[in-house]
Amino acid sequence: MGQNDSGANEHPHDGQPIETAGAPPAVADAAVVLLHGRGSTAQHLLTLIDEFLHHGAMYLAPQAAHRSWYPRSAFAPLEENEPWLSSGFQRIEAAIEIASDAAVPPERTLLFGFSQGGCLASEFVARTPRRYGGLIVLSGSLLGPERTRDNSGSLDEMPVFFGCGTDDPYIPAERVQDSANAFEQLDGDVQHRLYDELGHAINDDEIQTINSFIERLV
Repeated sequence: MGQNDSGANEHPHDGQPIETAGAPPAVADAAVVLLHGRGSTAQHLLTLIDEFLHHGAMYLAPQAAHRSWYPRSAFAPLEENEPWLSSGFQRIEAAIEIASDAAVPPERTLLFGFSQGGCLASEFVARTPRRYGGLIVLSGSLLGPERTRDNSGSLDEMPVFFGCGTDDPYIPAERVQDSANAFEQLDGDVQHRLYDELGHAINDDEIQTINSFIERLV
């Protein structure tokens, strides 16, 4: 499939739903934007919130077109994953705007992604550095063939967490380390953990980390 084989649509994720759960907008104190992985769905990812459901938190899960945020490898040249990447970033911005309309500012909005969703979330924050409510990337890293990035801007000590298996079949451990280093250079308060025999999955320690990030906001 070529770069423009999705047709003339320059915004392939436009029109996809943003699924919601948790606190109604009128009473929300914090927001969590959840980005699913390749082949998954927003609704499936929202089933995870039973593990970290907090009163006062609204959960916003954008859906990718055809269950995929971008068609190539995470480490392909960035232009080969356009226009899907830019369209995905717009869906993150739309979710953040929903939170803002509910009087939840970006600094109280946590961005969380798994796999492709984690890659998209980390790339979005690296390109638009500011203090969000936090960033959690599981089984993901920054995008593109280069493993480090020369970004300007500051996260103002925003908490950042990268978690991944040492045996993950898609994300090498060194990419996780290099991504963590890049966010430290952006003034993030960064943690990263590598787990033996995890594969491409989420474990209890990562769930507890998500819990702790949300507890800071509500």
